[in-house]
Amino acid sequence: MRQFDWSSTRLGTPDRWPEPLRIFLKVLLTTNHPMLVWWGPDLIQFYNDAFSAIAANALQKPALGTSGRSYWRALWSVIGPDVEHVMSGKGGVWREHRLMPADLAGSQQHYWTYSFSPIEQGDTVQGVLVVCRDETQEYRATLALLAREAELARVQQIGKIGGLEVNLTAGFRNRRSPEYLAIHGLPPEAATETHEDWVRRIHPEDRSRAEGTFLDAINGDVEGYSIQYRIIRPCDGETRWILAKTEIERDDNGKAVRLVGAHADVTDQVLAEQALRQSEEKYKKLAQELSQSLEKLRATQDRLIQAEKLASLGQLTAGIAHEIKNPLNFVNNFARLSSDRVAELMAVLGDATTASKTVVDINRLTITIQNNLAKIVQHGKRADSIVNNMLMHSRSGSGDHRPIEINGLLDETLNLAFHGARAQRPGFSVKLQRELDDDAGKLDLYPQEISRVFLNLISNGFYAATHRRTDSSGKDFEPMLSVKTVNLGDSVEVRIRDNGDGISPLIRDKIFDPFFTTKPAGEGTGLGLSISHDVVVKQHGGTIDVETEPGDFCEFIVRLPRGKLE
Repeated sequence: MRQFDWSSTRLGTPDRWPEPLRIFLKVLLTTNHPMLVWWGPDLIQFYNDAFSAIAANALQKPALGTSGRSYWRALWSVIGPDVEHVMSGKGGVWREHRLMPADLAGSQQHYWTYSFSPIEQGDTVQGVLVVCRDETQEYRATLALLAREAELARVQQIGKIGGLEVNLTAGFRNRRSPEYLAIHGLPPEAATETHEDWVRRIHPEDRSRAEGTFLDAINGDVEGYSIQYRIIRPCDGETRWILAKTEIERDDNGKAVRLVGAHADVTDQVLAEQALRQSEEKYKKLAQELSQSLEKLRATQDRLIQAEKLASLGQLTAGIAHEIKNPLNFVNNFARLSSDRVAELMAVLGDATTASKTVVDINRLTITIQNNLAKIVQHGKRADSIVNNMLMHSRSGSGDHRPIEINGLLDETLNLAFHGARAQRPGFSVKLQRELDDDAGKLDLYPQEISRVFLNLISNGFYAATHRRTDSSGKDFEPMLSVKTVNLGDSVEVRIRDNGDGISPLIRDKIFDPFFTTKPAGEGTGLGLSISHDVVVKQHGGTIDVETEPGDFCEFIVRLPRGKLE
């Protein structure tokens, strides 16, 4: 501009220029900021190198000293009204991010920010100072940022996610995004809500936990935290589940200075998870019930199969027993009759006068025959007992299936067994102990069959206890038998214990086998415990077990299910 020949213009040489123009041109030439001056009615143009750089596309022809109104004719519809506004004394004009025409900005879109300020001489506006800046890159970056923010806001709205910021340098100064406000049901003015406002909005059951997690995090050394809690929206009173994820910025001393985070409305997800858990629990319960029903069905099927086997075996056993019993009755009857006849014969021979040697021989033979007959009678009775027990074992069941008080049944059986033993065995003495649970209540069972089980176990206990007293060298030993019931809820446990010699481990696994016995010949058939096992396990679906210490005690444990009580 200094090299331009100004003498050929209307303004003439610079020494003739007005003082205000000189002052502004001096500023224009000494700054690196793009500037343009329009002076006088013709708006004679002055500009610096910085302006030439940003307007290079438009300055293809000489512009210095020309009329701005003529030179910028294509642009005058955009800037002309603002220039006339300033020249008419109405004040300056500021325009931001204006899109420039292609003949000024080139082939690409350019955005300028500029100001038009009046240059006064006296009380009159003589010119316009133009200060401008090409903000294309910055403005495009701003537009891109705004577009990304708008897209992020749309994503946040779709995903029900809102942002928040808490300035921790002086208390809790909050800033909430519009999406956060929408999630929490808050009005726009709540964007700077207080810490107490947030706490009051939390569901009472989650309030202490949520606030405690927040305070522990900012007062600790963690980089952030995640928590899920409920809020009650002020706008509609609806309870919503919030998932909060935060990051905490700290100063060099580790003190929290800023917290940023995101809140997501996860109500639908939480409700779906709760419904899924309830459904899983429901179907798990149904599966358990189905499994239990299947187990019961299998147990019932097993019992039916066993019952059929027992019925077949019972019929076979009954048939065999009946076939044996008939000839056995003849053997026993004729043995007793023959013994009686031998006795009569000995009496007759006692009155006869026969050679002494003959009498002696006859007496010896007669006594031998009588002893043999006695053994036949003894073993015939045992065989008869075995046959009777076989017939009893062959029964598929007897009596009615009904609810009955287990304590009463056990006590009645104990009394029956005790008095029966006293009647059969002179000098019988066993101390009895009863420990009956009052809550044992009723069980649905076959009373006659269970009574037979109790009677068998109690009789065995009496035998073991009294047998130990007989064999014991200690004078202080006292035979003892105890019965006990325990309520187990859906079943009842019955314990029958004696202080006899117990059971050897060598034979413990055989005691429930049919025809197995440890008693001397003639005193046991070996069917009592076998029958008891079948009655408890196969007929009633219970269990029977034994605990024993050889030389100390033996205790049978019977567990009976309550069954379906009416």
